[in-house]
Amino acid sequence: MPSLNQSKQVRALHRRKERRARGEFLAEGPRALEELLRAGRPVTLVLYTEEAVAEPDGRQLLAEAVAAGVSTELVSEPELRRHADTVTPQGWIATAPIPAWGWSDFQGPRLLVLDAVGDPGNVGTLIRAAEALGAAGVVALTGTADPWSPKVVRATAGSSIRLPVLEAEWDDTLAWLRESGTPVWAASSSGVPLDRTEFGPGGVALVLGSEGAGVSARILAAVDRVVAIPMTGEVESLNAAVAGAILMDRLFGG
Repeated sequence: MPSLNQSKQVRALHRRKERRARGEFLAEGPRALEELLRAGRPVTLVLYTEEAVAEPDGRQLLAEAVAAGVSTELVSEPELRRHADTVTPQGWIATAPIPAWGWSDFQGPRLLVLDAVGDPGNVGTLIRAAEALGAAGVVALTGTADPWSPKVVRATAGSSIRLPVLEAEWDDTLAWLRESGTPVWAASSSGVPLDRTEFGPGGVALVLGSEGAGVSARILAAVDRVVAIPMTGEVESLNAAVAGAILMDRLFGG
């Protein structure tokens, strides 16, 4: 049973201010805990239910957490839900330090840059797609949903534990991209539609904005090329995560 202080600390991680102050995030479900342990990431606390360890896989996961020196606490289902961000946290909640990624962690020239993408589901899906499509990492600019919120972490399905995700300002990002010689392309409905047979340079930073506002004018003015997805029919725009996945497949595949 967790102490009162432990319970307060877990629930506090639902707030961005508290996550930043403590440098920790909350991850729900067995898959998130598996990914943390598999990646060798430190885990500070695990809450689990009797139902979670009723099967061999659950008992094995608990044994791995204990072997890694993680503090583990048995809780009831109602108590786990009180600590969770979701109604059904699947029997597990873990807290862990936010990875201290830096520019040097980007081992490759393919990057996704998110400009004020505010929807947590889109941000998480884009991080997941970035890993799947060969990105070296993701840069989350000001105004983008917190990459370490429970909703984003859940939507990444473990990708944010493995893939470098760096929060930065645009000026710092552009300076690093220029210094590293990385071309910078942005997605915009006003951009030049990519021919369906055209692929990007392979090494490129793709800047993607929100579905509503798009990439800011300031950033559009600084990039090397502005591109769009050719569409037919009366569709005016695509969901940001869908558009980002299509473009990453094109631009990172060269």
